[in-house]
Amino acid sequence: MLKTNLLKALGLSVALLSTTANAMSLDWNGGYRFEWTEVDRPSLASPTQRKAYGLNYLYLSPKIIAADGVNVISRFDVLNSSAYPNSQLGEIWGLNLGDSPSTSDNQGSTNIRVSQLYLNVNQEYGALIVGRAPFEFGLGMTYSAGKGAFDHWYDTRDMVAYKVVIGDWFVMPVLSRKQSSGFGQGGTITTQGFQIQYESEENKSVIGVYQENVKGVKEVLDYSTGQVNAFGGDAVNSNLNIQRTNFVLGRGFDSFGFKVEAGFQSGETGVTKGTEDVSVNGYGIAAELYIPRAESKWDWTLKFGMATGDDPASTDFGGYAFNRNYNAGMLLFNHRLGQKDFMNTNAYRNDTTAADGTNGVLANVGNSADDEYISNAMYIAPSVGYAWNDRVDVRNTLVYGQLLNTVKNSVDSSKDLGLEWDIEVIYKPSEKIQWVNQVGLLFPWRSLEKWQRRA
Repeated sequence: MLKTNLLKALGLSVALLSTTANAMSLDWNGGYRFEWTEVDRPSLASPTQRKAYGLNYLYLSPKIIAADGVNVISRFDVLNSSAYPNSQLGEIWGLNLGDSPSTSDNQGSTNIRVSQLYLNVNQEYGALIVGRAPFEFGLGMTYSAGKGAFDHWYDTRDMVAYKVVIGDWFVMPVLSRKQSSGFGQGGTITTQGFQIQYESEENKSVIGVYQENVKGVKEVLDYSTGQVNAFGGDAVNSNLNIQRTNFVLGRGFDSFGFKVEAGFQSGETGVTKGTEDVSVNGYGIAAELYIPRAESKWDWTLKFGMATGDDPASTDFGGYAFNRNYNAGMLLFNHRLGQKDFMNTNAYRNDTTAADGTNGVLANVGNSADDEYISNAMYIAPSVGYAWNDRVDVRNTLVYGQLLNTVKNSVDSSKDLGLEWDIEVIYKPSEKIQWVNQVGLLFPWRSLEKWQRRA
């Protein structure tokens, strides 16, 4: 009887799909990116560990329009990174993972990955989102969907969310699951979030808050050895329970505008040191001030902020890390620099046990992409842009950074990271195509160079 009913249900499903297929339409968009990056002396010492690599990447995003307001959206990533599989970095140009690359006639092949698939139902007073969807908030300081042309990372959630719109306000509860170890109950990491936000295009204003609780059982936390050490623990014997809260505030005028985001986190990591749980208690602030171009050929931007780091004297972990898409400059807080984990960011990586590449790790300061975070530091980055003509823009940026806490067992007390000067030329032959050339020069303070040579 069960088999008969199942066959009837399947037959009904096929019939329904057949009758509605003609009413569907398919809309495509996507993007292609090729990059070449060279960084000389990222270790700031000897050996220099020069980095030089190309990246090749394509994404395709088909959208099935099933009915008015009912869309099924997906995203396929082509030529995915083998070193950073859950990213939109792209594959290394010239990498050959096939047999005998010296005698092969091709570069081999890679799999197409599906990074997004979700249902979006738009209604008069809200929208329903179900599935694996991108998530973003505020400046992207903590949560970034990776929508920028050269963003290499993204945040997605297996989630159910409903956005209720009331005038210029909206509220959105979010239920998501970061991990589920199988079909049975338990073995999960879940997230419960709530967002309330005011947006006004007329006033160019935004006010919002997002709060979430992340809980997970110890059996599925899967911290690497390097992460456990970076948290200051020695084992994973407890459950995860972390609370995060982010605020955003922004206002734009004809001649001036600003946006500020602050993030706070607290709770238990699940890592233990002896019999005690290792707690987290960190925060970060990012601010952006801008003067738009308007009738002039010049525009101005100022970025500044800070993120707490771990205090070696404390038994808790006090670090806070920005999203990797949020960059202040081309080199500082973007590429790993120096021979130690100055930013306290090994706690967020599962591909390494030490930033200096010891103990047989896969990635190190001389063999990694732009996977550094803004953490354990304050920064200020003024920038000025000039419209050379309708197709060419030139931008100059200065970045200054300073550590908040020195590395444990360091031989120098200096916290200055140095001064960086970035020069950028952007050529736009058409509205949807751009060629970007960047040169970054880092002038580390003398005491920092000495510190890193001795470390």
